[in-house]
Amino acid sequence: MPVKAALVEAVLKVWSFVPSGGSLPEAVWSSRRRFLVGLTWFHVAVIALLGPILGHRWDLDPGAFVRHGTVLHTLAEAGVVAVFAAAGSWKRANRTVQATAVGFGLMSASGILVHLSGGYIELHFHFFVMLVFLALFQDWTAYILAVAYVAIHHGVIGVLWPADVYNHAAAFAAPWTWAGIHAFFVLWSCVGSVIAWRFNEQASAQTAMILEAVGEGIFGLNREGKVTFLNRGGANMLGTDTRLATGRHIGQIIRHARADGAPLAPEESLLLAPLGDGTPRHVSEERFERMDGTSFQVTYVSAPIIERGVITGVVVTFQDITARKRAEAELQRSHARLEEALTALKDTQRQVVQQERLRAVGQMASGIAHDFNNSLTPIMSYSELLLDRPDLLDPEQTERYMKVIHTAARDAAAVVARLRELYRERAAAPPDAAVDILGCVQEAIALTQPRWKSQAMATGSTITVRTEVDGTPSVAGDAVEIREVLTNLIFNAVDAMPKGGTITMRACAEGDVVRLEVEDTGIGMPEDIRTRCTEPFFSTKGSHGSGLGLAMVAAIVDRHRGGWTIESEPDQGTRIILWLPQRATRATGVAEALSNGRTRRLRILVVDDDAVVRQSIIDVLVADGHTVDSASNGVEGLEKISGSWFDLVAAAVKRILPGKPIVMLTGFGELMAARGERPTGVDVIVSKPVTRSELQKAVSQATAR
Repeated sequence: MPVKAALVEAVLKVWSFVPSGGSLPEAVWSSRRRFLVGLTWFHVAVIALLGPILGHRWDLDPGAFVRHGTVLHTLAEAGVVAVFAAAGSWKRANRTVQATAVGFGLMSASGILVHLSGGYIELHFHFFVMLVFLALFQDWTAYILAVAYVAIHHGVIGVLWPADVYNHAAAFAAPWTWAGIHAFFVLWSCVGSVIAWRFNEQASAQTAMILEAVGEGIFGLNREGKVTFLNRGGANMLGTDTRLATGRHIGQIIRHARADGAPLAPEESLLLAPLGDGTPRHVSEERFERMDGTSFQVTYVSAPIIERGVITGVVVTFQDITARKRAEAELQRSHARLEEALTALKDTQRQVVQQERLRAVGQMASGIAHDFNNSLTPIMSYSELLLDRPDLLDPEQTERYMKVIHTAARDAAAVVARLRELYRERAAAPPDAAVDILGCVQEAIALTQPRWKSQAMATGSTITVRTEVDGTPSVAGDAVEIREVLTNLIFNAVDAMPKGGTITMRACAEGDVVRLEVEDTGIGMPEDIRTRCTEPFFSTKGSHGSGLGLAMVAAIVDRHRGGWTIESEPDQGTRIILWLPQRATRATGVAEALSNGRTRRLRILVVDDDAVVRQSIIDVLVADGHTVDSASNGVEGLEKISGSWFDLVAAAVKRILPGKPIVMLTGFGELMAARGERPTGVDVIVSKPVTRSELQKAVSQATAR
């Protein structure tokens, strides 16, 4: 068995050197056929001329065609070769017929030349050379028949009529020996040709494999625009056959058009452009129209074919991008739908977030109204006592009542100022201001006090808020958003303590961040709720919660480039920890140059449509030594300004006179400050209600500009 296997392996190895034949591309086959047919016709001419050259007789009788030594005989022999040459030129015949005809023609020419030379030994090599040429067809049928022709010529004619094949006595005496010698040379000539044929076939097969394996269409054009090769993928895309397309002008296979379908003139097409300057051309979007009228969008590259420094043609690589364009169009439509869906989602998110904020605002606003009413109570009570029974009050008691009224009025003003946090707009840019954490904590506690104190007490529970925040550095961020985070966390803590408890708010520095903690002693959360509590719309409060409180907290912390985590166990309370980046407090670079003390005596015009407010401002200014005139509206104010000189105008309207120092007194001062608004021509904005010290400071600032 090992011997048999080795023998089989050896046979297979030898067989691997045997070419399969018939594998030449159409363009290569046609080129070689033209060459070998031309070589055959060349031998026809040579044989026809040899009669006169060798001095053969010019016998003109019919027997001269078969009589050796006559010109007509050599012409007849040339005619035999011509018949084979003509058969090899017949394009309707298949490859094997054409190759066989050419092979018989060349072998006949070799035999005739040997015969005409009288068996000259050197001309026997003509057979060997012609066999090498015939191997160019890579056709086994034609090649074997040619070898058989040589065998018959040397083995039969050489033995029966040696004088017609050989020209020396040794061959005459032993024709079989010389036939064997010639057969030996023919054999090795054939072996060399077959091996070269096999190597050429392998190289061609690899090239063809590459051309067929690529997913692109590839074709070659010569300088006349005729197709020299076309791979199968390209033929399928162009709706043609490789053999039919080869040799035809590209214009007979496709019509070239622009992307919109408009035809391209031959001079506008870039397919053959590299023939001019050798520069490859890349075209991203055009159309190839097939002969059946259908078309497809293509992108192609046309590159020059350079042989020995000469541009002989171009190779065009193209892709059908119809499906890609269709996919791109569908992708654009899908993208547009996604954009619309995203926009709708963002709008919905904004609405839901706004609802959540309004819910928190409603809770804080109710607390503000509660506090405001608390502030008004002592004002109304003590003022009524002063008005109704002034005779029963001694000076000390009157002073005490007035101080209480003044303090309550200040508290009411502070309550109104807290409304600013409800309407202040959020900046679009990433927050980067220096935020005082202690102030944010205190304000968040004050804003939520009605919820954790008053409402809790109404339900019979007590909630205490403790702080551990002293000495905490400032953070980089937005105070309003941080305060919103803290208020949301306080509200959640209150909801988690239906029976009361303690909320602890801590802050401390940790490296380059500030650690914020909001801890409660409430019911806590199990693991499954803790992992989902930050998901939008997830709520354990049923219809009483939107599920966006912690989602908003997460979004704000991310916006501040911070981090956070939740620690909670059932019945063990919850601790929420935030980390926000620190920011050093920036020095203003300019000290406060103005004091709150008295200024020089001025002539001031006060303009306000509210008589009580107007008179209170006049009284304060007069008490500070200023000369004051007043007007109830802007028109009256302009009339007084045109008739008198004033150092300053204190007005409740936006514009009195350009260039005149103006202090604007308005009940919307906090709102304007939150929005960064300052009317043209106004030097200082003072928010009502205004204290005496604030009014003195505003007058100083306005007159110092």
